[in-house]
Amino acid sequence: MKRSRLLMAIVLGLGLTLALLWMLRGASGPALAQSGLALVPPSLTRQHTPVVITGGHLSGLTGSPLGEVFVYAYQGTTPTQIPFQIDERDGSGMYAAVEDGQLDDNDELVFMAIDGGGWVDNLSLAAGGMLITPTYVITLTDPISDTHAWAYVFCSAALSRTFTADYVSYDDGNDRITSSGRYTLGFNADHGFLDYLALGDGSPNLLDRSKLRITGTLYTIPFSFSEENIAQDGVHTIDGPVRVTRVSTSTFSGQSYSVTLFAYRSLVVRPETIVVPGSPAQVSYLRISMDWNEQALGMIYYDANNPAGVTIDGEPDSGFIFTPATTWTQVTSVTGTVVNVSNIPAGLGGSQSTYYRDDDSPDSNDTGDWLSYGDAGLQVDNPNPGTYTTLGHIYFPTGTTANVGATYVEYYDNPFQTNVAAVPSRWYVHLPLVVKN
Repeated sequence: MKRSRLLMAIVLGLGLTLALLWMLRGASGPALAQSGLALVPPSLTRQHTPVVITGGHLSGLTGSPLGEVFVYAYQGTTPTQIPFQIDERDGSGMYAAVEDGQLDDNDELVFMAIDGGGWVDNLSLAAGGMLITPTYVITLTDPISDTHAWAYVFCSAALSRTFTADYVSYDDGNDRITSSGRYTLGFNADHGFLDYLALGDGSPNLLDRSKLRITGTLYTIPFSFSEENIAQDGVHTIDGPVRVTRVSTSTFSGQSYSVTLFAYRSLVVRPETIVVPGSPAQVSYLRISMDWNEQALGMIYYDANNPAGVTIDGEPDSGFIFTPATTWTQVTSVTGTVVNVSNIPAGLGGSQSTYYRDDDSPDSNDTGDWLSYGDAGLQVDNPNPGTYTTLGHIYFPTGTTANVGATYVEYYDNPFQTNVAAVPSRWYVHLPLVVKN
């Protein structure tokens, strides 16, 4: 009898302890982690997408020294430190190479989604003779394929940098950004427009320049502006292992402005601001385009209206379709591919169409080499006055020769869904086991 009471007391005590542990252990995180598996492997396949998390989403780490914040992913069941960087911003939001050395709400944590790993419960790292648990878990979801990956943010003075990868680099002397094996992108020193683009490793410069055309009248006096009317005043950069952040300040028509470009391993994010003046000015024509040079002969051009492609050969193309205005263009060569996707700002109005010119007849009214090799972009007759922002994504897929433009438009329109969640602490309750005779 006493033995049966003892056994029952032990069973009840263990049951109560397990029940309390279950209730007090905290939320287990994203839904996929509740599958009961020890490991949920990553399934993301999209190669080009970066992850940018502002410090405000990591509020539990506010004020932490940047040298103590690290990002890990679980490859299999092994935690691996992945390439990341933290870009600091000052009080005005400007990117700064050095600010206060601490994580602030407007700083940005950056890594590549493809470096994410699996979900593992009961996370910890052994460092400095102790077990360190993560502060945050970042869940990444591709809404197109419903695939996932995870990354974990740790903060500890016992950790140090162990990854060696450097996806992009900046050449200050030539103002060029290089992603090894994918692209090198360069800028004009005086005016800031793009004037250098090489694909792969060791290919020649294929680009004449990016172009701007604005024509109209001020009262009754005609005016005409191009990219050469923009004066670049200065450039500063942050060259990290995951991205190069390039901030340029320029003056156009007496107004100063800044543009921040982000260059990743196979993606360049390029915002542009377009100002269409109003009365007493009247803009009759606006164009933004990218013109290649004679080294691009033989490359194939595609867009949404011309999916079969045309060869860039310096000869005018018959049957080219210009309307409606395309939101993407693609140029492919044996050394690489460039897919340019952008939005057409709402309210821009006017008569919109695709600009395309492939003609090596010299044109003294042009800029650059005075020739056109697959010069393509957006043109608008009689745009509405206003200030507009376009966000261009330049993708550099490798090993691609076919028309893939629609795929990258889908990527552009469907960014990753990112969820940042604090990792709950585990509570352990030790209950005394009282056994009475």
